[in-house]
Amino acid sequence: LNPVFDEILKFGLPSSEVGRRTMWVSVWHSDMFGRNDFLGEVLLPLAGQSMEDPTSKWFTLQDRSDSPEDEGMGGGAGGKGDLILALKYVAADRKDKKKRGTLVCIVKEAKNIPFNKNNTLPDTFCKCYLLPERHARGAKQKTSVCRRTTAPRWETTLAWEDVASLESRSLEITLWETDRLGHSEEMGGVRLNLGTGRTAGGVSANWMDAMGREVSIWQQMLDRQNFWVEASIPLRTLTHETNRADK
Repeated sequence: LNPVFDEILKFGLPSSEVGRRTMWVSVWHSDMFGRNDFLGEVLLPLAGQSMEDPTSKWFTLQDRSDSPEDEGMGGGAGGKGDLILALKYVAADRKDKKKRGTLVCIVKEAKNIPFNKNNTLPDTFCKCYLLPERHARGAKQKTSVCRRTTAPRWETTLAWEDVASLESRSLEITLWETDRLGHSEEMGGVRLNLGTGRTAGGVSANWMDAMGREVSIWQQMLDRQNFWVEASIPLRTLTHETNRADK
């Protein structure tokens, strides 16, 4: 109940930027299956903070809120809702130079999603692509349908094997409402990547448009290979080259 970390974390940024930033620290209970639980967080604006004072200070953990980097993304109770997921990149065995790693994603649940147009509880599922592949056979993966709730829980594990160069790839997860006749409508989504706006070859790509926590969790996954990372990410309206409810 009283963990001691005693670790030093470093962030590279110009001194002129420090006063504009907010330090966001969240505490999680972690287990080996990626089923982690949020315990609390601290948001500390760095403006006016003394960087020369080495004295330790205590801060009270608060309930989850939208971080400053996610303002305007549309999450929370007044927007499209939030998607909770866990990621892990399992690196390939170094002895087998031909084999590449595996990307694993647990689509856990969504929170605070709105009622549908008829003001009734929606039936929802998630659709996932590892971009740029979208139309290739086997490119699409889906969760099951969770019926009549604004807080669906799937706990679905998806995996993409033999993948590499994730610095220039993007994991797109979209939330869809479906009806008994099989018609589907996109409610929002997230794109997890480094937010560069470009492919590895420098070509502009609208699917490399991650922001806020979308970038953070992807970078954490790349930095901590073979370990689970988890985040609650605001759903937003995604821009697609083609946007159709192809189930």
